[in-house]
Amino acid sequence: MKKNVLITGTSTGVGLQTALLFARNGYKVYATMRNLSKATELETYIKAESLAIELLPLDVTKNDSITAAVAKIISQDGKIDMLINNAGAGFAKTTEEATEDEIDWVTNVNYTGVVLCTKAVLPHMRKQKSGQIINVTSVGGLVGQPFNELYCGAKFAVEGYMEALATYISDPFHIKITCVEPGGIATEFMKSAISKTTIDGQLATGEYAPIFERYMAGIQKRGNESKLNL
Repeated sequence: MKKNVLITGTSTGVGLQTALLFARNGYKVYATMRNLSKATELETYIKAESLAIELLPLDVTKNDSITAAVAKIISQDGKIDMLINNAGAGFAKTTEEATEDEIDWVTNVNYTGVVLCTKAVLPHMRKQKSGQIINVTSVGGLVGQPFNELYCGAKFAVEGYMEALATYISDPFHIKITCVEPGGIATEFMKSAISKTTIDGQLATGEYAPIFERYMAGIQKRGNESKLNL
């Protein structure tokens, strides 16, 4: 039986490309996303290359959605060899301007969802005495960044959670834990972050506005320079 992998957040960007990479290398891939209507691009690749990718709905902010996806995989394959916690969302807004709902959202998407997905697969990996959990975190989980304190806090939490979990999971149960901390990547991630954090058409207000504008100008400059160097 092929090794299988459950990947969260596969509608675009890193998640989509990760699903393709594993399928092309012989894995059975369970590619999950909150809304399957966004699977059009992935479906095109699946059909064109006859890839062993099965699409499943999974919202990392809803535990019943997570457990349902895991239960389906176990019912079909009887095991989960690898979990890739890739789903996440950018958030750039000052602590003062963020609402309580926004604070809950960015924490749930980037940290709590990782915990819940890990919790759902651990009993199965522990029983089979094997498995790997790969977490796509961020350089923002290692170094704090301006206006990203809430996002960075969630990513720092993932790093700490996984580091602590590995101390007693890895050796006795042969479950490997890995964190990948990418820098900026040209995907829909930044567009999503900006759309989520705009306040009345502005990215920051009051005394923060000119500081934020300089920060965003620097990001845009670095992005343009990267394109020129490709």
